[in-house]
Amino acid sequence: MKEENNISRRKALKILGLGAAATVGAAVFKSTPFLANAYAQSTKASEFDTNSIKLVDKKLNYRNNDMISMIGFGCMRFPTTGDGGRRAPVDIEKTQQLVDYAYAHGINYYDTAYVYHGGKSEEIIGNALRKYPRESYFLADKMPGYNVKVKEDVPRLFEEQLKRCGVDYFDYYLLHTIQDIKSYEKVYEEFGGYEYLLGEKKKGRIKNLGFSFHGNRECWDHVIDKHDWDFVQIQLNYIDWDIDGEYLYKSLEKRKIPCVIMEPLLGGRLASLSKGAEKILKEKNPDLSIASWAFRYLGSLPNVLVSLSGMTYMEHLVDNVKTFTEFKKLNAGEKLALNRAIIEYNKFKRINCTACRYCMPCPYDVEIPSVFTVYNKLVMDSNIPSKEDQSAEEYATKREAFAKAFREEFASGGNATQCVGCGECLEKCPQHLQIPDLMELIKKPLEG
Repeated sequence: MKEENNISRRKALKILGLGAAATVGAAVFKSTPFLANAYAQSTKASEFDTNSIKLVDKKLNYRNNDMISMIGFGCMRFPTTGDGGRRAPVDIEKTQQLVDYAYAHGINYYDTAYVYHGGKSEEIIGNALRKYPRESYFLADKMPGYNVKVKEDVPRLFEEQLKRCGVDYFDYYLLHTIQDIKSYEKVYEEFGGYEYLLGEKKKGRIKNLGFSFHGNRECWDHVIDKHDWDFVQIQLNYIDWDIDGEYLYKSLEKRKIPCVIMEPLLGGRLASLSKGAEKILKEKNPDLSIASWAFRYLGSLPNVLVSLSGMTYMEHLVDNVKTFTEFKKLNAGEKLALNRAIIEYNKFKRINCTACRYCMPCPYDVEIPSVFTVYNKLVMDSNIPSKEDQSAEEYATKREAFAKAFREEFASGGNATQCVGCGECLEKCPQHLQIPDLMELIKKPLEG
């Protein structure tokens, strides 16, 4: 067997900095032939020096001494083939390049779920990581409670997930998408789902057991003290902080439960802000990407263990690696600039869709997330028509720009005008958006 396939556990741990007992910064290492080769293949760029790679910073999980990369690889938004749509097949080659680059730069936390990419994500990330030592990375997966109809479904699904990923255990395992008390109680208490998973933890097939949360405060208060959770995954960013983010974060901090962050960029919306907000941040530091401000905000919070990013494109991954290499917390001046940018950004009324696609497919073929994406872009460009506060001439101009944007984006179908208000999407949305009402709002200027 080749040398690169025989990399020892001790060497892998040393390379990735997993043996340290406290938070560590970026390290420079002489890349093994194995990692150098993977790095070179993933970048396909000769200007990179494959003999000296800086690793992303890591944080200590104070409950178990795991050293986790501050940026984690979310496996819900792999690059796709064909038209690049979310229904398109995953581009395996590009995905492997991303994983190789991430691993070579010290990213060691990979987060998948049963339903991501139509049920293909687990197998894809399992195959992508298979050439690396199992002890050198942390794999997170989630129990799809929404697919549990009888108690026997819990062990069946768990065994299927292990098989899909091609592993013997999960480092971090979550109850997926806890949204309401009734469904939680049914699956995890009445059916004994939690007790089964706790049993698997005792067997060593789950190292850490937690849950991901999408519900209201009543549901949160009910679930958080139900059991002794090892970690919890919440949605948090500098926009959500003043909604429920602060409440959830401080609740975990008080209980000394590490938190994993999802939607740090609100489905990508915090990677590009309104023109006024971006100007404020660029004036403060023109060398930083807009997305990096969101990640540095989260990385500056002491109880955030890892922020997940669904990195579809290599440039996103490279920028995230740059942000978390020799990581710098926001200083006082940057916090003031970010606060000014948030105030400017919040002048616009956008639809809080994160493009998770849990609402899809629509029975009437409305491309719900895409409709909201087009609408939000029009908001940022100040092209929303309103008869109430615009002159007839201004309204006509904005309405034409509005209609043109939707005509061009949905020339082959999927527009808001196809919505009949059936409401099938309502219970599926983790953001609790009133989707039919929003579609009606968008349809009015389109239908004239």
